[in-house]
Amino acid sequence: MKKLLLTTFAIVAGCALTYGQGQINYTTFSTAVNAPITNALTGQLATGTGYYAQLFYGPAGTAEGALVSITNNPAGLNAAGYVTTGSGGGTRYTQNAVLAAGSPGLFQIRAWSAALGNNYDTAFATWAGGTIPTAVLGKSNIIPVTPTAAPATPAVLGGLQGFYLQPVPEPSVIALGALGLAALLYRRRK
Repeated sequence: MKKLLLTTFAIVAGCALTYGQGQINYTTFSTAVNAPITNALTGQLATGTGYYAQLFYGPAGTAEGALVSITNNPAGLNAAGYVTTGSGGGTRYTQNAVLAAGSPGLFQIRAWSAALGNNYDTAFATWAGGTIPTAVLGKSNIIPVTPTAAPATPAVLGGLQGFYLQPVPEPSVIALGALGLAALLYRRRK
């Protein structure tokens, strides 16, 4: 009897955890979303296996730097510059400890050149180092979405806007900006 009760409890707890998770439709193109990702260096859509994208999220009010990745496996981009089910998108589940179903959350897509690495943190560090001048990186606007509970249809990333992947600024551009800022501060002091 004790074994039967423990087994029943484990099944009920497992179902509760599964159904307590929020679900989101991770795609940048659907009937509700049209947000292509563009390479600012070439002016062309970021397409194919040369690019990765990762979905980040957190509860409402979370700072951008505190958003966490919904999965460690990045998605690719299809031939039209979108994350879709065929390129690794599709339904994703939030962790209850971070964001449960029915709780308002914030979502952001971060994308980069595949040459920078296979996760956003590595890609950002490599991009900021400027070792690959043709590599680009960028992120979408942060959008509020309330994930749905299974088995309902996953919530969509409504309000997502297309965005550009930017090359790392050249050191001379950074130095020129710093010089301009110094000149403005000097002028203001007088």
